[in-house]
Amino acid sequence: MEKKISLAMLFCFLASIPIALFFPDFMLKSKPLGDYFLIILKSFVPFLIFSTISFSIASFSSGSNLQKMVPLTLILYLISTIIAISISLFVSSNVNFGINPGIAEGLVISKVVELDVSSIFSPLSPNDGNFIELLFNGNPLVIMLFAVLFGLIVRFFSNSSNNPVQKFLLKFNYISLKIITYFMLFAPIAIYAIFGNLIINSDINIILSLIKFVVVSIIIFVAYFLIVHGSILKLLLNESILSFFNKIKSTLFFAFISSSSAATIPFTIKTAEDNLKINKEITNFVIPIGATVNMDGSAIYLGIAAVFVSQLIGLDLSVFQYALILITATIGSIGAAGVPSVGLVMMTIVFTAIGIPIEAIAILAGVDRILDMFRTSLNVAGDLLISKIVCKYC
Repeated sequence: MEKKISLAMLFCFLASIPIALFFPDFMLKSKPLGDYFLIILKSFVPFLIFSTISFSIASFSSGSNLQKMVPLTLILYLISTIIAISISLFVSSNVNFGINPGIAEGLVISKVVELDVSSIFSPLSPNDGNFIELLFNGNPLVIMLFAVLFGLIVRFFSNSSNNPVQKFLLKFNYISLKIITYFMLFAPIAIYAIFGNLIINSDINIILSLIKFVVVSIIIFVAYFLIVHGSILKLLLNESILSFFNKIKSTLFFAFISSSSAATIPFTIKTAEDNLKINKEITNFVIPIGATVNMDGSAIYLGIAAVFVSQLIGLDLSVFQYALILITATIGSIGAAGVPSVGLVMMTIVFTAIGIPIEAIAILAGVDRILDMFRTSLNVAGDLLISKIVCKYC
């Protein structure tokens, strides 16, 4: 279903361009479809943030037979994600995507939210309402902090898998992801309406800038694999990136075509055991975990997307907002992996956190499928690399 949705979004994205250019009056009538989609999507954000983060933290296992493997695996995945998002933010912030100051003047995008440290934490004032209102008043950082705290408390007091609160979080997370999964069926129509109406009030420079965005993203994906993965292989495993690539290239090709880390798991495990000579106990734990929490490719994508859109709408990101991107992209990637078009869902969380209106997601939705192939391949390569490291040091 994920592949069909992505292809449908790409088709609707492309179809919206000629219709907006040659039949603008017809396109304007579709605007409510995009508006209603965004209203409903915004209402999902608090529940999605809370369920994914709290469940991910609460469900971390530390069984006695995995006492060494679990922390090493999770630490490696966390570090790799932080490195990925940091590199993408650094590189993309120094790239001029060809956007001039007036390019976004006509965009049908709501006013950019002014964001500073005081506005983030001001809802914590006791005069602003009860605690439930603080959680669901649209401030994602408050929700994230509560979700992390709640997940840690549940994890600390959980002595077994039969813990009722953990079961509730499991069901709550399942329901949240299911709702998003089915709701994303309407995404292609919404993308058609939103992007088509953006084109009516914009110019060709946005399309050209979008092409540059895709090219820059692909270059960073490839460079990350060659330089970062290559350096880790040489320093920790004394192996060249070329040798590593030759052993895993068939699995990377399947990941590229399927655009799904989860669907690639059987191939990834087989490659790890047969070609990389990693024992079964490690592959059966590290790779499934990696398919969920290892989102290096998505982290890179989110960093570039945030910088690109901020340039497009004329928003100068502060150091604090860069930090928020790093935090939300890192934590959000842990729990949202089961959602179709996960990059778009995670982008909703990141954009909301730093004050970018989520209408801007429509600009990137059409190229999401193309970039999804590259970031999935990078995610799978990271799973195999970390499996080798865990195998050597456990």
